[in-house]
Amino acid sequence: MAEVKKLGKVQFGDVVATAIKERWSGVLTIDNVDYTEYVEFKGGSISGFSSAERKKLIGEILTAGGHLSQEEVQRAIDHQKQHGGRLGDILVELEMITRQRLEEAMALHQMSVLAQCLSAKDSELSFEPDLTLEAKK
Repeated sequence: MAEVKKLGKVQFGDVVATAIKERWSGVLTIDNVDYTEYVEFKGGSISGFSSAERKKLIGEILTAGGHLSQEEVQRAIDHQKQHGGRLGDILVELEMITRQRLEEAMALHQMSVLAQCLSAKDSELSFEPDLTLEAKK
């Protein structure tokens, strides 16, 4: 495995520009006193990211966004416990939310997490070449 590159307190946008130009593959760590974010690059493109905010449960995201009530989410969770399956699929199956609305809510959540990365200030950045988010866990 390649050595970790300590990038210091640089702007995330500048790092992304370099990653695109140089076609980086690996994991960028944004370490702040309040949070730690991980952004995965493959061939210079952002291919994924992970953070405490990103790991929110789908029910939390949908209730916080006003798409569902806590009672609706609990009903879907109860159904999931009895029959198995993915919660998002169950919510659609039970007609609590449309597939399109579900996908839009999740995309919006992912964009807000990425925006948090973009606005990171006073964060130490480092890059681990040839690493994946899965291997980082």
